Amino acid sequence: MKVLNVSEQKTIFERAEEYLLSFEEIDITILNRHLNEWETSAPESMEDLLLGMLDSLKNRQGMPNFIGEIEELRLVLHDFNPNTIIDNYADNWERLFRILQDQCPPPGRMEIQNPKNSWVQFCKSILSGAKFLSQFSNVTEFNTFVERFYLNEYTRVALPLLLQKEIFGLGFALACDFLKENGYPEYCKPDVHIKSIFTGLGISKSDSDYEVFKDVIRFSKAINELPYKVDKMFWLVGSGNFYLDDIHKPTNRDAFIRSVKKELQLNNSYS
Repeated sequence: MKVLNVSEQKTIFERAEEYLLSFEEIDITILNRHLNEWETSAPESMEDLLLGMLDSLKNRQGMPNFIGEIEELRLVLHDFNPNTIIDNYADNWERLFRILQDQCPPPGRMEIQNPKNSWVQFCKSILSGAKFLSQFSNVTEFNTFVERFYLNEYTRVALPLLLQKEIFGLGFALACDFLKENGYPEYCKPDVHIKSIFTGLGISKSDSDYEVFKDVIRFSKAINELPYKVDKMFWLVGSGNFYLDDIHKPTNRDAFIRSVKKELQLNNSYS
């Protein structure tokens, strides 16, 4: 049973970078553009924050095809202003549902009597998210709120848990996605690629979202990198999707795991 030391953790991160740069077309400029995308994604207004939250809420399994482009909802959602949305709809998701159905028919079926219908759930999520964000007067106040959770991995994980409870449909992983993709690089998303690599290399003992999230934070601190950068590096190893440059490479995360395990002489079980 082996505990990974800091040198080994740094090696894992370095090998991920080398692996990605081994693909034709991928150079350090392209890679860094993805690893540092958070620098250009910080919200400038509460409207930006709600738009970002709705993008994350839409990413529940199967929902993107039913919801379509969030921008198409801008008029009905009053330019995504949380306070104006609450003033106009309060908690009446049925009213929002019928107005959306009438004014901007979406690609997916709208069945108001079906509680599992994507649009029923999404309308509830919209009002829930707007209600939560309406508590903050501006982005600076929301930033201060988020930064209060930065102390350590335990306080950091508390925020997505809170958002999960407060906002309908925003599960833990989607709450993490909302934070990391909207200018908060101290956050990561424990998606399938991150979990597979972290458990495969013994960085994580458990594949639960909660435990992997904390392990990414610990790993990032050990190697002195932002969690966002660690998240994106390993996500690219798993997905090969260099979306900012419209490049998709045939990466193989299992082959990457095997290669690193062989180099570091890692077994299958860790402590």
